[in-house]
Amino acid sequence: MQIWFLTLCYFALTILVLFLDDYRLTLGFMLAFKHHLIVDGRLRTALLACGIILCVLNLAFPMYPGPAILGDFLPAILCLFIALYYARFADEDRKTYLKVSDRNCAIALLVFTLVHFLCPQLVLF
Repeated sequence: MQIWFLTLCYFALTILVLFLDDYRLTLGFMLAFKHHLIVDGRLRTALLACGIILCVLNLAFPMYPGPAILGDFLPAILCLFIALYYARFADEDRKTYLKVSDRNCAIALLVFTLVHFLCPQLVLF
């Protein structure tokens, strides 16, 4: 249950960071976090380590009613991709077209998170 909650918090933090470029006025409290994410290498390393640890934990300890062998495979893969996304902040010379991609990724992650964690029975079918 705690792995589920930590994964949910990790996804929520990522969704807020991804939506920050589009909703800067309403998500003003995240500006300082994104600045520290760009500047501070220790924060990026901590988020990378958290993502990899959550990936392993999701594969090792599945949430009921998930499959016993693969565990929560999709959340684990998403945790790994998000960890790599946070590692990418070291080089913040991204082009503006990636901001549209960030918004689309945030929407996809939000939909996946809502479906997978609020209605886990739907994922089994």
